[in-house]
Amino acid sequence: MKKLLILLLVLFLIATSLTVSAKRLIEGYGDFKPVANTSFKTPKKVKAVFDVYTSNQDNEELNRGINTVARFLNMHIDAGVKKKNIKAALVIHGKAGKDILTNSAYDKRYISDNPNAELLKKLHDAGVQIIVCGQTVEFRGYKRDEILEFVDVSLSAITALISLQSQGYQLITFN
Repeated sequence: MKKLLILLLVLFLIATSLTVSAKRLIEGYGDFKPVANTSFKTPKKVKAVFDVYTSNQDNEELNRGINTVARFLNMHIDAGVKKKNIKAALVIHGKAGKDILTNSAYDKRYISDNPNAELLKKLHDAGVQIIVCGQTVEFRGYKRDEILEFVDVSLSAITALISLQSQGYQLITFN
């Protein structure tokens, strides 16, 4: 009986050590691979603004640029950077402008729910400042009540990017 208990304990410890998953701030999004023993040290504080201006042709597909923000947060949390030391902002413009529409506004135009709405809400809840270019909003004819309520509207993407960079945010473009 004692040997059986020891064997079960050993098997349990092996099983739990194999199923340890990476730490995440944004569950369900931002997949990444942990990297052990890096020779380039990860900074203890990071501050980035993501410039996203492209979107997918498939209107039911998640915008990869927006998902990159989740990956940025997740991999830095997993690498040991404290949440209080991670600042992120997302500036959306151009073709990506449609990705900040409410589900009802998106459905009117693309006959589906906005595949980015849930991720954007999770990013906002995690402290990411989300800004849409006012020029994109106006040129595309989006009404303010068609934009997700937590998204800020700036005069332009240029204005938001200049302002955030002057506050120490580093510009990241993956489009």
